[in-house]
Amino acid sequence: MTATTRHRLPLSDLDDLAVGRMAPATAGRIRAVERGRRMLMLRAVVESARTAGADTGSPLSPLTTPLDLLLRVERDHPDVVSGLLDHPGLGIWAVRVLDRLRTSGTEEHGTTPLWQELGYLHHLAAAAALRARFTADIDLPVSGGAVPLPTLGRMALPEDLTAPIRQQVAVLRIPASGPAHLTVADRSLPLPDDPDRADAGWQPLRGVADGTLVLDDSDPYRDFRTAPQPATPLTPAEAARWRSMLQAADAALLRRHPHAAALRATALRVLVPLPEAPRYRPTSASYNEAFGSALMSLHQDTGDLAATLVHEARHSVLNGLLHQLPLCEDEDADPELLFAPWRGDPRPASGLLHGAYSFAGVADFWRVERHALEGAAARLAHFEFALWREAVTDALRTLGDLARLTAPGRRFVAAMTEQAAAWEAEQVPEDIAALARQETADLKAVWRARHTHPDAEGVRLLARAWRQGADPRTLPAVPSEVRTDPRYGPPDPRGELRRAALTEPGALTAHAHGGSYAAGRDPALTAPDVALCEGDAKRAAQGYAQVLAADPHSPSAWVGLGLAFAAIGERAAAHALLHRPELVRAVHRTLSRESEGAPPPGIREVSDWIGRIPAVCGEPVPPL
Repeated sequence: MTATTRHRLPLSDLDDLAVGRMAPATAGRIRAVERGRRMLMLRAVVESARTAGADTGSPLSPLTTPLDLLLRVERDHPDVVSGLLDHPGLGIWAVRVLDRLRTSGTEEHGTTPLWQELGYLHHLAAAAALRARFTADIDLPVSGGAVPLPTLGRMALPEDLTAPIRQQVAVLRIPASGPAHLTVADRSLPLPDDPDRADAGWQPLRGVADGTLVLDDSDPYRDFRTAPQPATPLTPAEAARWRSMLQAADAALLRRHPHAAALRATALRVLVPLPEAPRYRPTSASYNEAFGSALMSLHQDTGDLAATLVHEARHSVLNGLLHQLPLCEDEDADPELLFAPWRGDPRPASGLLHGAYSFAGVADFWRVERHALEGAAARLAHFEFALWREAVTDALRTLGDLARLTAPGRRFVAAMTEQAAAWEAEQVPEDIAALARQETADLKAVWRARHTHPDAEGVRLLARAWRQGADPRTLPAVPSEVRTDPRYGPPDPRGELRRAALTEPGALTAHAHGGSYAAGRDPALTAPDVALCEGDAKRAAQGYAQVLAADPHSPSAWVGLGLAFAAIGERAAAHALLHRPELVRAVHRTLSRESEGAPPPGIREVSDWIGRIPAVCGEPVPPL
């Protein structure tokens, strides 16, 4: 930690990482950069705290004390400190604390006191000394009735030491011989000789997947989305299930996906367990300053879990790469917002690149898995491959046209594009391919209906042309602009029903009424969505029309109607609703408002007319 090093990235690393390959030397270079970055973070925290006088009034020793301990441990045991610098919580903590110090340590009601947050450096130093069996005494903040030791676990204090007196500081003593122990209110609490063994209040981190992965349910900085939080330990049954699922998922990667397995082993070493997710809506997230970790819900299916491991490992890899090499120009001042098939909200170019890279790994995973599975599982794997192959190809096409990419970014995208192009020769059963095309069209059109707005004057011109009976072939284009609607985050959930229809058709209705699909969704959409996924397009069209009569804004109903029209054979109307739903909705709303008591024009008629405007929708009208 006493010196930083200049790092260089060979072009061969860039080319290999673009297609999901990571050699040991590449892994070493990425991790070296991350360690150097975190060294600088530690220095910045100590210096910023000193400048701000943040140690004043703290019951802990000055920050120079744990920093000096870390430096002394590093001199004799550099591998121990290197391992500690790999800890994702260090990055999350440093960013949060530096932000607080920049704002003069101001505290909102209910936040952790600044001295206690700064005391995480004491926790880090204590963990290093304990790992190295380095003789030391160091005072530590008590957090949530426990003393966390990052990368090792935590010591939960007896209840009589946490209430009513609420002890704030403990002392870790590591003697030259004999067991280490915590002293709290003159009481000695021994730590086990083996930190991987639970004993008398000690709760170790749980290692899985041959020790290359740990479940972190105790570190106060394990979750980048929140303020530091107490541990939420897994129950023995939950831990056993996590271990079993992760071992099976990792085994599948090792058997059939060696490159993805190598990526996972290097770039994803810490999982923060989240509650179990619904079958078709897994939850996972990562953070650019927490290289090596991801938040992840427990999945119900091993294949889904393995795919998510690949997904999050790739996010982590790209975070590490971007710390060395910008692939996009700075977007802070003027981000261009783009469609990302896996998101319900518009994304800047950097976000689209992140998603494309992660889902390229997912697509390649399912490309291989579909041949190793049978029955409904194989059909679903075919669907996932076809869907994400198209999504990644679409995103790469968008990225390839952007001026914001740097020269290395263009090289990276070109390598990804070459790999994705080879997937086009892969055959998918036609009925499943058609379902994936429907899902792709659905996601894109709902996104447009949510987040794009047509030019107001162009809408008035089209409404006037409709009333005058104008030939649609003579009308001009009407542009739309992206304006993010904050009401919409996740993509439309109709895809859950398509997956249920593939894997458990008998349970489709039950899933629609009781599954995650229904959460926060207009119940009136359930019947037409189920009809659409069951192949009853006429009933679906009637249902969506009824929804729109009650809620003319509903993005999902407009697009669902377009999908139903496509299945019925109303090609022009479907084309307009699936390519310019925001324009059809705006024109229809204008005509309805100006109908002066007369029946409003029919949605099918307006959609069909707009679908025949070449300048708006293109010509000829293609099938879905």
